[in-house]
Amino acid sequence: MAVLATLKKDRLGEWTTLADYLADLRRRETNSVAALAGALSAAPDEQRELGQGDGLRILVEVASDLRLPKGSRLAAARCALEAGASGQLLGALFLGAGDLATDPRMGAAAKKLVDAGLASALAAGAGQGVSMEAGAFARAAQAGASAVGQARIRELLGTAPQGHAGAAAALFALGAAELPEPQRQAWAKLLAQTCAANRSAPAAAKRLGLAPPWPPGLPEAFAALVQEAEKASAGVVAADAAAPLKAPSRGPAPPPARPPAATTHRAAKLPAPKGPVEMGKKTVAPIKPSPFRRAIGTVVEGPVKLPPKPMPPVTSRVQADQGPQRPSVPPSPRGPSGVSAPLPGIMPLVRRDTEELRFDARGRRIPRPDRWSESNFGWETPVLPSPEAPPVRKALPAAGPFARRLEALFDDRPEAVERLCAAVEARGAVHGLPAALEELSLELSQKRWKDRRAPPGQLQRLASVSGGTQPEPWTAAALLLLRALRIED
Repeated sequence: MAVLATLKKDRLGEWTTLADYLADLRRRETNSVAALAGALSAAPDEQRELGQGDGLRILVEVASDLRLPKGSRLAAARCALEAGASGQLLGALFLGAGDLATDPRMGAAAKKLVDAGLASALAAGAGQGVSMEAGAFARAAQAGASAVGQARIRELLGTAPQGHAGAAAALFALGAAELPEPQRQAWAKLLAQTCAANRSAPAAAKRLGLAPPWPPGLPEAFAALVQEAEKASAGVVAADAAAPLKAPSRGPAPPPARPPAATTHRAAKLPAPKGPVEMGKKTVAPIKPSPFRRAIGTVVEGPVKLPPKPMPPVTSRVQADQGPQRPSVPPSPRGPSGVSAPLPGIMPLVRRDTEELRFDARGRRIPRPDRWSESNFGWETPVLPSPEAPPVRKALPAAGPFARRLEALFDDRPEAVERLCAAVEARGAVHGLPAALEELSLELSQKRWKDRRAPPGQLQRLASVSGGTQPEPWTAAALLLLRALRIED
Protein backbone atom coordinates (compact mmCIF):
# COMPACT_ATOMS: atom_id res chain seq x y z
CA MET A 1 0.00 0.00 0.00
CA ALA A 2 1.85 3.03 -1.28
CA VAL A 3 -0.53 5.50 0.34
CA LEU A 4 0.14 3.99 3.77
CA ALA A 5 3.87 4.72 3.36
CA THR A 6 3.01 8.31 2.40
CA LEU A 7 0.85 8.72 5.51
CA LYS A 8 3.60 7.35 7.77
CA LYS A 9 6.29 9.51 6.18
CA ASP A 10 6.21 12.14 8.97
CA ARG A 11 6.17 9.41 11.68
CA LEU A 12 2.89 10.56 13.14
CA GLY A 13 1.66 7.02 13.64
CA GLU A 14 2.44 3.35 13.12
CA TRP A 15 -0.54 1.92 11.26
CA THR A 16 -0.07 -1.64 10.05
CA THR A 17 -2.98 -1.59 7.59
CA LEU A 18 -5.04 1.01 5.81
CA ALA A 19 -8.11 -0.13 7.76
CA ASP A 20 -6.39 0.80 11.04
CA TYR A 21 -5.65 4.26 9.73
CA LEU A 22 -9.23 4.77 8.52
CA ALA A 23 -10.52 3.66 11.94
CA ASP A 24 -8.40 6.35 13.62
CA LEU A 25 -9.48 8.90 11.03
CA ARG A 26 -13.14 8.13 11.71
CA ARG A 27 -12.55 8.90 15.39
CA ARG A 28 -10.74 12.14 14.41
CA GLU A 29 -7.46 11.17 16.07
CA THR A 30 -5.05 14.09 16.02
CA ASN A 31 -2.15 12.22 14.39
CA SER A 32 -4.33 10.62 11.73
CA VAL A 33 -5.87 13.98 10.78
CA ALA A 34 -2.42 15.60 10.59
CA ALA A 35 -1.05 12.75 8.45
CA LEU A 36 -3.93 13.13 5.99
CA ALA A 37 -2.53 16.51 4.88
CA GLY A 38 0.45 14.67 3.36
CA ALA A 39 -1.87 12.90 0.91
CA LEU A 40 -2.58 16.24 -0.79
CA SER A 41 0.70 16.00 -2.75
CA ALA A 42 0.49 12.23 -3.30
CA ALA A 43 0.06 10.60 -6.71
CA PRO A 44 -3.50 10.16 -8.06
CA ASP A 45 -3.20 6.37 -7.73
CA GLU A 46 -2.45 6.70 -4.01
CA GLN A 47 -5.35 9.13 -3.53
CA ARG A 48 -7.74 6.69 -5.23
CA GLU A 49 -6.37 3.90 -3.03
CA LEU A 50 -7.26 5.89 0.10
CA GLY A 51 -10.90 6.18 -1.04
CA GLN A 52 -11.54 2.48 -1.61
CA GLY A 53 -14.35 0.76 0.23
CA ASP A 54 -15.66 2.56 3.27
CA GLY A 55 -12.83 5.11 3.04
CA LEU A 56 -14.80 7.25 0.56
CA ARG A 57 -17.56 7.95 3.08
CA ILE A 58 -14.98 8.73 5.79
CA LEU A 59 -13.18 11.17 3.49
CA VAL A 60 -16.44 12.98 2.74
CA GLU A 61 -17.14 13.30 6.49
CA VAL A 62 -13.64 14.63 7.19
CA ALA A 63 -13.81 17.15 4.32
CA SER A 64 -17.17 18.43 5.63
CA ASP A 65 -15.95 18.87 9.22
CA LEU A 66 -15.26 22.61 9.61
CA ARG A 67 -13.45 22.07 12.92
CA LEU A 68 -10.48 20.29 11.29
CA PRO A 69 -7.43 22.01 9.72
CA LYS A 70 -7.85 23.27 6.18
CA GLY A 71 -4.97 21.20 4.79
CA SER A 72 -6.52 17.94 5.98
CA ARG A 73 -9.93 18.93 4.59
CA LEU A 74 -8.36 19.76 1.21
CA ALA A 75 -6.60 16.39 1.08
CA ALA A 76 -9.82 14.57 1.97
CA ALA A 77 -11.77 16.41 -0.75
CA ARG A 78 -9.11 15.74 -3.41
CA CYS A 79 -8.90 12.05 -2.50
CA ALA A 80 -12.70 11.70 -2.52
CA LEU A 81 -12.95 13.25 -5.99
CA GLU A 82 -10.12 11.07 -7.31
CA ALA A 83 -11.86 8.01 -5.85
CA GLY A 84 -14.95 8.79 -7.95
CA ALA A 85 -17.45 10.27 -5.49
CA SER A 86 -20.87 10.59 -7.12
CA GLY A 87 -24.56 10.83 -6.31
CA GLN A 88 -25.48 11.67 -2.74
CA LEU A 89 -21.86 11.48 -1.57
CA LEU A 90 -20.82 14.07 -4.16
CA GLY A 91 -23.73 16.31 -3.15
CA ALA A 92 -22.77 16.00 0.53
CA LEU A 93 -19.16 16.80 -0.40
CA PHE A 94 -20.30 19.93 -2.23
CA LEU A 95 -22.35 21.10 0.76
CA GLY A 96 -19.60 20.44 3.31
CA ALA A 97 -16.44 21.29 1.35
CA GLY A 98 -17.70 23.67 -1.33
CA ASP A 99 -15.93 26.55 0.42
CA LEU A 100 -12.59 24.93 -0.50
CA ALA A 101 -13.13 25.66 -4.21
CA THR A 102 -11.39 29.03 -3.77
CA ASP A 103 -8.12 27.39 -2.69
CA PRO A 104 -5.64 27.03 -5.58
CA ARG A 105 -4.42 23.69 -4.18
CA MET A 106 -7.66 22.10 -5.34
CA GLY A 107 -6.51 22.50 -8.93
CA ALA A 108 -8.78 21.06 -11.62
CA ALA A 109 -10.75 19.17 -8.98
CA ALA A 110 -12.46 22.42 -7.93
CA LYS A 111 -14.31 22.69 -11.26
CA LYS A 112 -15.45 19.07 -11.00
CA LEU A 113 -16.61 19.61 -7.44
CA VAL A 114 -18.71 22.64 -8.40
CA ASP A 115 -20.11 21.43 -11.74
CA ALA A 116 -21.09 17.91 -10.70
CA GLY A 117 -21.53 18.55 -6.97
CA LEU A 118 -24.09 21.36 -7.34
CA ALA A 119 -26.18 19.27 -9.72
CA SER A 120 -25.99 16.25 -7.38
CA ALA A 121 -27.04 18.37 -4.40
CA LEU A 122 -30.06 19.69 -6.32
CA ALA A 123 -30.98 16.18 -7.43
CA ALA A 124 -30.81 14.96 -3.81
CA GLY A 125 -33.14 17.78 -2.68
CA ALA A 126 -30.57 19.42 -0.40
CA GLY A 127 -31.42 22.91 0.83
CA GLN A 128 -35.06 22.78 -0.27
CA GLY A 129 -36.34 24.65 2.77
CA VAL A 130 -34.91 27.41 4.93
CA SER A 131 -32.30 25.68 7.10
CA MET A 132 -28.60 25.65 7.83
CA GLU A 133 -28.23 23.14 5.01
CA ALA A 134 -29.57 25.78 2.64
CA GLY A 135 -27.00 28.20 4.08
CA ALA A 136 -24.21 25.68 3.39
CA PHE A 137 -25.53 25.31 -0.17
CA ALA A 138 -25.37 29.08 -0.65
CA ARG A 139 -21.85 29.29 0.80
CA ALA A 140 -20.61 26.53 -1.50
CA ALA A 141 -22.25 28.11 -4.57
CA GLN A 142 -20.70 31.50 -3.80
CA ALA A 143 -17.24 29.94 -3.42
CA GLY A 144 -17.73 27.91 -6.61
CA ALA A 145 -18.17 31.10 -8.63
CA SER A 146 -14.41 31.66 -8.37
CA ALA A 147 -13.75 28.30 -10.04
CA VAL A 148 -16.32 28.22 -12.87
CA GLY A 149 -17.58 31.81 -13.01
CA GLN A 150 -20.84 33.45 -11.96
CA ALA A 151 -22.47 32.80 -15.31
CA ARG A 152 -22.02 29.04 -14.92
CA ILE A 153 -23.34 29.14 -11.34
CA ARG A 154 -26.45 31.00 -12.45
CA GLU A 155 -26.96 28.49 -15.23
CA LEU A 156 -26.77 25.59 -12.78
CA LEU A 157 -29.05 27.34 -10.28
CA GLY A 158 -31.60 27.83 -13.06
CA THR A 159 -32.37 24.08 -12.92
CA ALA A 160 -33.43 24.34 -9.24
CA PRO A 161 -37.16 23.87 -8.50
CA GLN A 162 -39.39 26.85 -7.78
CA GLY A 163 -39.01 28.23 -4.25
CA HIS A 164 -35.72 26.44 -3.54
CA ALA A 165 -34.32 28.17 -0.44
CA GLY A 166 -30.69 27.23 -1.13
CA ALA A 167 -30.80 28.57 -4.71
CA ALA A 168 -32.46 31.81 -3.57
CA ALA A 169 -29.83 32.23 -0.83
CA ALA A 170 -27.03 31.57 -3.36
CA LEU A 171 -28.36 34.23 -5.74
CA PHE A 172 -28.68 36.61 -2.79
CA ALA A 173 -25.07 35.90 -1.79
CA LEU A 174 -23.87 36.55 -5.35
CA GLY A 175 -25.80 39.83 -5.46
CA ALA A 176 -27.94 38.67 -8.39
CA ALA A 177 -31.31 38.83 -6.60
CA GLU A 178 -32.92 39.70 -3.29
CA LEU A 179 -34.40 37.24 -0.82
CA PRO A 180 -38.17 36.82 -1.05
CA GLU A 181 -39.93 38.36 1.91
CA PRO A 182 -41.35 35.06 3.27
CA GLN A 183 -37.91 33.45 3.13
CA ARG A 184 -36.30 36.51 4.71
CA GLN A 185 -38.67 36.27 7.69
CA ALA A 186 -37.99 32.53 7.93
CA TRP A 187 -34.23 33.15 7.92
CA ALA A 188 -34.55 35.79 10.67
CA LYS A 189 -36.58 33.40 12.83
CA LEU A 190 -34.14 30.50 12.24
CA LEU A 191 -31.09 32.60 13.11
CA ALA A 192 -32.73 33.97 16.27
CA GLN A 193 -33.59 30.43 17.45
CA THR A 194 -30.08 29.17 16.65
CA CYS A 195 -28.40 32.04 18.50
CA ALA A 196 -30.64 31.57 21.55
CA ALA A 197 -30.00 27.82 21.58
CA ASN A 198 -26.23 28.36 21.39
CA ARG A 199 -26.18 30.88 24.23
CA SER A 200 -28.46 28.85 26.48
CA ALA A 201 -26.51 25.59 25.98
CA PRO A 202 -24.18 24.51 28.80
CA ALA A 203 -20.45 24.83 28.33
CA ALA A 204 -20.01 21.03 28.30
CA ALA A 205 -22.46 20.71 25.41
CA LYS A 206 -20.52 23.31 23.42
CA ARG A 207 -17.23 21.48 24.00
CA LEU A 208 -18.73 18.19 22.80
CA GLY A 209 -20.30 19.79 19.72
CA LEU A 210 -23.87 19.12 20.86
CA ALA A 211 -24.89 22.80 20.71
CA PRO A 212 -25.61 24.51 17.38
CA PRO A 213 -22.49 26.43 16.25
CA TRP A 214 -22.51 30.22 16.29
CA PRO A 215 -21.78 32.30 14.29
CA PRO A 216 -23.17 30.17 11.46
CA GLY A 217 -21.25 29.52 8.26
CA LEU A 218 -23.32 31.80 6.03
CA PRO A 219 -22.18 34.16 3.26
CA GLU A 220 -21.38 37.79 4.00
CA ALA A 221 -24.72 38.90 2.59
CA PHE A 222 -26.44 37.48 5.72
CA ALA A 223 -24.41 39.69 8.10
CA ALA A 224 -27.34 42.02 8.81
CA LEU A 225 -29.64 39.10 9.70
CA VAL A 226 -26.96 37.61 11.97
CA GLN A 227 -26.58 40.92 13.85
CA GLU A 228 -30.34 41.17 14.33
CA ALA A 229 -30.39 37.64 15.77
CA GLU A 230 -27.59 38.51 18.21
CA LYS A 231 -29.44 41.61 19.39
CA ALA A 232 -32.64 39.62 19.86
CA SER A 233 -30.79 37.02 21.99
CA ALA A 234 -28.70 39.47 24.01
CA GLY A 235 -30.50 38.57 27.26
CA VAL A 236 -30.15 34.77 26.93
CA VAL A 237 -27.74 33.24 29.47
CA ALA A 238 -26.56 29.64 29.80
CA ALA A 239 -28.17 27.55 32.51
CA ASP A 240 -24.83 26.71 34.16
CA ALA A 241 -23.51 30.28 34.17
CA ALA A 242 -22.13 31.46 37.49
CA ALA A 243 -24.59 33.61 39.45
CA PRO A 244 -23.29 36.97 40.73
CA LEU A 245 -22.07 36.93 44.31
CA LYS A 246 -24.27 38.71 46.83
CA ALA A 247 -22.76 40.82 49.56
CA PRO A 248 -23.41 39.30 53.01
CA SER A 249 -26.04 41.11 55.01
CA ARG A 250 -24.70 42.92 58.02
CA GLY A 251 -26.60 42.25 61.20
CA PRO A 252 -26.68 44.32 64.38
CA ALA A 253 -23.30 45.24 65.88
CA PRO A 254 -22.08 42.78 68.55
CA PRO A 255 -21.94 44.00 72.17
CA PRO A 256 -18.60 45.46 73.27
CA ALA A 257 -16.19 42.95 74.70
CA ARG A 258 -15.19 43.11 78.34
CA PRO A 259 -11.68 44.32 79.14
CA PRO A 260 -9.25 41.52 79.92
CA ALA A 261 -8.42 40.69 83.49
CA ALA A 262 -5.39 42.30 85.10
CA THR A 263 -2.23 40.27 84.68
CA THR A 264 1.21 40.46 86.15
CA HIS A 265 2.61 41.72 82.84
CA ARG A 266 1.59 44.89 81.16
CA ALA A 267 -0.24 44.13 77.94
CA ALA A 268 0.71 46.04 74.81
CA LYS A 269 -1.98 48.46 73.82
CA LEU A 270 -2.50 48.07 70.05
CA PRO A 271 -5.28 49.90 68.20
CA ALA A 272 -7.84 47.39 66.94
CA PRO A 273 -9.70 48.07 63.65
CA LYS A 274 -13.37 48.77 63.90
CA GLY A 275 -15.97 46.97 61.77
CA PRO A 276 -15.53 44.06 59.30
CA VAL A 277 -12.34 43.57 57.31
CA GLU A 278 -12.38 42.61 53.59
CA MET A 279 -10.17 39.63 52.72
CA GLY A 280 -10.69 38.52 49.12
CA LYS A 281 -14.36 37.72 48.71
CA LYS A 282 -15.11 37.02 52.37
CA THR A 283 -15.94 39.45 55.16
CA VAL A 284 -14.45 38.46 58.52
CA ALA A 285 -14.24 40.07 61.93
CA PRO A 286 -11.03 41.83 63.01
CA ILE A 287 -8.40 39.85 64.89
CA LYS A 288 -8.31 40.72 68.56
CA PRO A 289 -4.90 41.66 70.03
CA SER A 290 -3.48 39.19 72.53
CA PRO A 291 -3.67 40.40 76.19
CA PHE A 292 -0.50 38.41 77.07
CA ARG A 293 1.83 40.03 74.55
CA ARG A 294 4.80 41.65 76.27
CA ALA A 295 6.15 44.98 75.04
CA ILE A 296 9.71 44.60 73.72
CA GLY A 297 10.76 48.23 73.93
CA THR A 298 10.34 51.66 72.49
CA VAL A 299 11.65 52.64 69.07
CA VAL A 300 12.51 56.30 68.65
CA GLU A 301 13.12 57.72 65.20
CA GLY A 302 14.88 61.02 64.65
CA PRO A 303 17.79 62.68 62.83
CA VAL A 304 21.01 60.68 62.89
CA LYS A 305 24.07 62.58 64.23
CA LEU A 306 27.45 61.00 63.62
CA PRO A 307 30.52 61.95 65.67
CA PRO A 308 32.89 64.41 63.98
CA LYS A 309 35.73 62.82 62.02
CA PRO A 310 39.03 64.73 61.93
CA MET A 311 40.39 65.45 58.48
CA PRO A 312 43.81 63.88 57.81
CA PRO A 313 46.67 66.31 57.25
CA VAL A 314 47.57 67.15 53.65
CA THR A 315 51.20 66.38 52.84
CA SER A 316 53.04 67.22 49.61
CA ARG A 317 54.74 64.69 47.40
CA VAL A 318 58.45 64.63 48.18
CA GLN A 319 61.03 63.31 45.73
CA ALA A 320 63.15 60.39 46.75
CA ASP A 321 66.50 62.30 46.75
CA GLN A 322 65.26 65.02 49.10
CA GLY A 323 64.63 62.73 52.01
CA PRO A 324 62.03 63.38 54.66
CA GLN A 325 60.55 66.82 54.78
CA ARG A 326 61.35 68.98 57.76
CA PRO A 327 58.65 70.93 59.47
CA SER A 328 58.70 74.54 58.46
CA VAL A 329 56.63 77.62 58.86
CA PRO A 330 53.53 77.39 56.67
CA PRO A 331 53.64 79.88 53.83
CA SER A 332 51.15 82.63 53.43
CA PRO A 333 47.88 81.44 51.87
CA ARG A 334 48.12 84.13 49.22
CA GLY A 335 51.16 85.33 47.30
CA PRO A 336 52.19 88.87 46.60
CA SER A 337 49.96 89.05 43.52
CA GLY A 338 46.88 87.99 45.45
CA VAL A 339 46.62 84.56 43.72
CA SER A 340 46.39 81.45 45.86
CA ALA A 341 49.79 79.74 46.07
CA PRO A 342 49.91 76.11 44.94
CA LEU A 343 50.90 73.28 47.20
CA PRO A 344 54.51 72.11 47.12
CA GLY A 345 55.14 69.55 44.32
CA ILE A 346 52.07 70.57 42.26
CA MET A 347 52.35 72.56 39.07
CA PRO A 348 50.50 75.87 39.05
CA LEU A 349 47.20 75.91 37.24
CA VAL A 350 46.97 77.99 34.07
CA ARG A 351 43.77 79.84 33.42
CA ARG A 352 42.48 79.46 29.89
CA ASP A 353 39.30 81.47 30.15
CA THR A 354 40.40 83.68 27.30
CA GLU A 355 41.38 80.81 24.95
CA GLU A 356 39.37 80.74 21.71
CA LEU A 357 37.44 77.55 21.08
CA ARG A 358 37.52 76.19 17.52
CA PHE A 359 35.40 73.49 15.95
CA ASP A 360 35.67 71.54 12.69
CA ALA A 361 32.98 71.04 10.01
CA ARG A 362 31.39 68.17 11.94
CA GLY A 363 31.08 70.18 15.15
CA ARG A 364 33.97 68.50 16.97
CA ARG A 365 36.34 70.60 19.03
CA ILE A 366 39.81 71.18 17.56
CA PRO A 367 42.52 70.56 20.20
CA ARG A 368 44.88 73.38 21.06
CA PRO A 369 48.18 73.42 19.08
CA ASP A 370 50.47 73.06 22.07
CA ARG A 371 48.99 69.67 22.77
CA TRP A 372 50.89 68.14 19.86
CA SER A 373 54.01 70.28 19.92
CA GLU A 374 56.31 67.42 21.02
CA SER A 375 55.50 65.08 18.10
CA ASN A 376 54.63 67.73 15.50
CA PHE A 377 51.30 66.07 14.91
CA GLY A 378 49.15 67.43 12.10
CA TRP A 379 45.67 66.78 10.85
CA GLU A 380 45.32 64.46 7.86
CA THR A 381 43.53 65.62 4.77
CA PRO A 382 39.97 64.27 4.95
CA VAL A 383 38.83 61.91 2.22
CA LEU A 384 35.78 63.44 0.57
CA PRO A 385 33.32 61.49 -1.60
CA SER A 386 33.45 61.80 -5.35
CA PRO A 387 31.35 64.68 -6.73
CA GLU A 388 30.01 62.41 -9.47
CA ALA A 389 26.68 60.90 -8.48
CA PRO A 390 26.15 57.17 -9.20
CA PRO A 391 23.89 56.34 -12.14
CA VAL A 392 20.20 55.94 -11.42
CA ARG A 393 19.12 52.33 -11.43
CA LYS A 394 16.22 51.40 -13.59
CA ALA A 395 13.58 49.37 -11.80
CA LEU A 396 11.63 46.64 -13.55
CA PRO A 397 8.00 47.44 -14.26
CA ALA A 398 5.59 46.10 -11.68
CA ALA A 399 3.76 42.90 -12.52
CA GLY A 400 0.14 43.37 -13.55
CA PRO A 401 -2.91 41.52 -12.23
CA PHE A 402 -2.64 38.86 -14.97
CA ALA A 403 1.14 38.20 -14.80
CA ARG A 404 0.87 34.98 -12.80
CA ARG A 405 -1.96 33.69 -14.99
CA LEU A 406 0.04 34.31 -18.19
CA GLU A 407 3.07 32.61 -16.62
CA ALA A 408 0.93 29.52 -15.97
CA LEU A 409 -0.31 29.62 -19.60
CA PHE A 410 3.24 29.64 -20.98
CA ASP A 411 4.22 26.87 -18.52
CA ASP A 412 1.44 24.71 -20.02
CA ARG A 413 -0.56 24.30 -16.82
CA PRO A 414 -3.79 22.34 -17.45
CA GLU A 415 -6.08 24.93 -15.84
CA ALA A 416 -4.22 28.06 -17.04
CA VAL A 417 -6.76 29.16 -19.70
CA GLU A 418 -9.77 28.76 -17.40
CA ARG A 419 -8.07 30.63 -14.56
CA LEU A 420 -6.97 33.46 -16.86
CA CYS A 421 -10.45 33.88 -18.30
CA ALA A 422 -11.98 33.73 -14.83
CA ALA A 423 -9.55 36.42 -13.66
CA VAL A 424 -10.56 38.66 -16.60
CA GLU A 425 -14.22 38.10 -15.70
CA ALA A 426 -13.62 38.99 -12.05
CA ARG A 427 -11.61 42.07 -13.01
CA GLY A 428 -14.34 43.11 -15.42
CA ALA A 429 -17.01 42.74 -12.74
CA VAL A 430 -15.16 45.30 -10.60
CA HIS A 431 -13.72 47.76 -13.11
CA GLY A 432 -15.65 46.96 -16.30
CA LEU A 433 -14.84 44.61 -19.16
CA PRO A 434 -13.08 47.25 -21.39
CA ALA A 435 -10.73 48.19 -18.55
CA ALA A 436 -9.94 44.52 -17.85
CA LEU A 437 -9.17 43.86 -21.54
CA GLU A 438 -6.98 46.97 -21.66
CA GLU A 439 -5.00 45.73 -18.64
CA LEU A 440 -4.58 42.31 -20.28
CA SER A 441 -3.37 43.93 -23.52
CA LEU A 442 -0.93 46.11 -21.57
CA GLU A 443 0.44 43.04 -19.79
CA LEU A 444 0.94 41.21 -23.10
CA SER A 445 2.98 44.13 -24.44
CA GLN A 446 5.65 43.75 -21.74
CA LYS A 447 9.16 42.67 -22.80
CA ARG A 448 9.09 39.61 -20.61
CA TRP A 449 6.55 37.88 -22.90
CA LYS A 450 8.08 38.70 -26.32
CA ASP A 451 10.32 35.64 -26.48
CA ARG A 452 7.83 33.24 -24.87
CA ARG A 453 5.93 30.69 -26.93
CA ALA A 454 2.49 29.44 -26.03
CA PRO A 455 2.14 25.62 -26.19
CA PRO A 456 -0.13 24.25 -28.94
CA GLY A 457 -2.45 22.74 -26.34
CA GLN A 458 -3.10 26.12 -24.75
CA LEU A 459 -3.81 27.64 -28.18
CA GLN A 460 -6.39 24.90 -28.80
CA ARG A 461 -8.04 25.64 -25.48
CA LEU A 462 -8.14 29.35 -26.34
CA ALA A 463 -9.72 28.54 -29.69
CA SER A 464 -12.37 26.37 -28.05
CA VAL A 465 -13.16 29.10 -25.49
CA SER A 466 -13.51 31.74 -28.22
CA GLY A 467 -16.18 29.70 -30.02
CA GLY A 468 -19.03 31.59 -28.35
CA THR A 469 -20.31 28.96 -25.90
CA GLN A 470 -18.63 30.63 -22.92
CA PRO A 471 -19.61 33.95 -21.27
CA GLU A 472 -18.74 37.22 -22.96
CA PRO A 473 -15.66 38.03 -20.81
CA TRP A 474 -14.18 34.59 -21.52
CA THR A 475 -14.74 34.92 -25.27
CA ALA A 476 -13.31 38.46 -25.44
CA ALA A 477 -10.21 37.46 -23.42
CA ALA A 478 -9.59 34.37 -25.59
CA LEU A 479 -9.87 36.40 -28.83
CA LEU A 480 -7.49 39.04 -27.47
CA LEU A 481 -4.94 36.37 -26.50
CA LEU A 482 -5.16 34.65 -29.89
CA ARG A 483 -4.59 37.95 -31.70
CA ALA A 484 -1.72 39.04 -29.46
CA LEU A 485 0.28 35.82 -29.26
CA ARG A 486 0.55 34.88 -33.02
CA ILE A 487 2.92 32.03 -32.32
CA GLU A 488 3.63 29.57 -35.12
CA ASP A 489 4.97 26.07 -34.59
